[in-house]
Amino acid sequence: MKIHSPKVSEQLTPATWQDLWSEEDPFLQNRIVIDSSLDGETLERVQLTNIIVRNCSFQHASLPDLFITDVRFENCDFSNADLSGVSIHRASFRNCKMLGVNFTDSRFTDVSFQECIGNLCAFVHAKWERVLFEKCQLKDVDFFDCKLKNTKFAGCNLDQASFDSTPLKKVEIRTSEFESMTVSMKDLEGCIVSVPQAVQFAAMMGLDIRDE
Repeated sequence: MKIHSPKVSEQLTPATWQDLWSEEDPFLQNRIVIDSSLDGETLERVQLTNIIVRNCSFQHASLPDLFITDVRFENCDFSNADLSGVSIHRASFRNCKMLGVNFTDSRFTDVSFQECIGNLCAFVHAKWERVLFEKCQLKDVDFFDCKLKNTKFAGCNLDQASFDSTPLKKVEIRTSEFESMTVSMKDLEGCIVSVPQAVQFAAMMGLDIRDE
């Protein structure tokens, strides 16, 4: 699966999130934002394009209908943020803390999450294509009623994740780990798993597995 990387320029102008208030519409483009906070703030329909965001905090921020294109997030903290209705295209999140983020009704295309902590996130009614989670902590994550196309979970912890009403056809989880998971036999059809995982799922479905 090939994911299109963010197209970020080499020449970017420094900015802070306070610059969003100087615009009639909350919009930032061609900027680099470092060590700036939006903790607890509420901003609707923010648009970010061609930006690097590094060491920034969005804890408990409410950013409904956020629109992101060609953005790299590095070492950021989104814990308990409301990002419902977010639309993200060609973006990467590296080493970000995303505990309990609300991604309800999100739309992702060409997005990667690498070494992120996303336990207790809610991806309810999410729709996405070409999304990679690599070496991420995703315990107790809710993927209820999602449309996941070209999705790979590589080396992730998916323990107690819930995929209720979410078909996993062609979704790859074979290098990830979990002790339990909520998913129906119907939705599991076509999921790419390892042999040990297949045994786990069989046991979860109540099969009596014996060697002899």
